[in-house]
Amino acid sequence: MTLTALGWDPSWPEATPLAPGHSVARVATAHRGAVEVIDDDGRFWAEPTGRMFHRARDARALPIVGDWVIVTDAAAARASGARAPLVAILPRRTALVRKAAGEAERPQPLVANVDVALILASANLDLNPRRLERYLAIVRAGGVAPVVVVSKLDLVDDPGPVVARLTAAADGAPVLGVAALRGDGLDALAAHLGPGRTVTLLGSSGVGKTTLLNRLTGAALPTAPVRAGDDRGVHTTTRRELHVTETLGVVIDTPGMRELALYDDEPAAAFDDVAALAVGCRFADCQHRREPGCAVVAAVAAGALTAARLAGFHKLADEQAARARRLPPRRR
Repeated sequence: MTLTALGWDPSWPEATPLAPGHSVARVATAHRGAVEVIDDDGRFWAEPTGRMFHRARDARALPIVGDWVIVTDAAAARASGARAPLVAILPRRTALVRKAAGEAERPQPLVANVDVALILASANLDLNPRRLERYLAIVRAGGVAPVVVVSKLDLVDDPGPVVARLTAAADGAPVLGVAALRGDGLDALAAHLGPGRTVTLLGSSGVGKTTLLNRLTGAALPTAPVRAGDDRGVHTTTRRELHVTETLGVVIDTPGMRELALYDDEPAAAFDDVAALAVGCRFADCQHRREPGCAVVAAVAAGALTAARLAGFHKLADEQAARARRLPPRRR
């Protein structure tokens, strides 16, 4: 294993020069305050210093899967099985963050330093364009390129309408169809992967993320049997984990998420088309509902933008506004 295989490149100036006894590693998994990291010599466990925990304002200041970190005494930790002190996190190039599940207004960082997010939706059942818009908002707000993957094409007679619905909601993101068990569509998908790149798999439980991961990495991670009656897999991934492939770069698998909401980001991140049209609105604070001179509403009337697309924008904007009203004044 080399750092290059893990996605390292010479343009990380923050890591050099390192102090004696310090070395660079990448976070592969996280568990109860500790992280498993990988470096040139393999895997070992590390733990943020007490100072890092004390200074952390929220979870974004602590290591997450995909982070590049600086540790001390890696060789000793590897030999003894102890946890190496983790003293620093290198500045993240990208990061996916959602609002933590539940009522509390807390950020939950998901993965860091990802180049591409593969957003999976199952062709047989998991058809929710509004949910796709939420994923796109989180991915784009994090600086990551989205690719929509329609999985399980072999379970529907005609995948065309499914692909068309998701393409309409994808706002220009590539939409690819795959049947991972048969290997269909994997060549087109591989064009978005490669040495030096990091991709993450996102999607609801049972859409085929683990099956696709097994095909991409050559691993044999367990998948649950499909449920009788709907051909949907049962959720098996329980944590975010980084995998290194021989030819396709780094792949980070993630569990399915029941709740999916933005944290501190605008709906425009998922609606580039609406944002572009809004430049022509008469009023800068136009809500694109009944205001005079609204270029977005005019585009719907002219057929340049679908009513469903605008409804998705309004739904996300309304949720963000409701969340903002619940925040204490100092957070608004």
